[in-house]
Amino acid sequence: MDVKELVLFLKILADETRLRIINIISKKKTSVTDICYILDMNQSAVSKHLVKLRLMGVVKDVREGSFIMYSLNRQNDQYVKIVRFLIRNFGSVQTFENDLHRLNELIEQSKKQ
Repeated sequence: MDVKELVLFLKILADETRLRIINIISKKKTSVTDICYILDMNQSAVSKHLVKLRLMGVVKDVREGSFIMYSLNRQNDQYVKIVRFLIRNFGSVQTFENDLHRLNELIEQSKKQ
């Protein structure tokens, strides 16, 4: 990674919604529908953020049935190290904790079905 790529990567991360998405998908492969629910945002807005993250190589998507599931792209080691640093050091931010609480609610609901 050169300095220009690092700057671009950090600019992509410098957004509340994208940080929240990264926090969510770092814990579990998640669909756009579930991300929208957790963030209380519409699909168009969430999808725009996911496209930026995917084009930068931060997230990857996989089709599972009729859903596209998003997860961290763990193949880019340098990006993963930065993301892990952020989550480890800032994961206790209340907004991130609230998002993970909603994610856990979804997981529990899906277990009951």
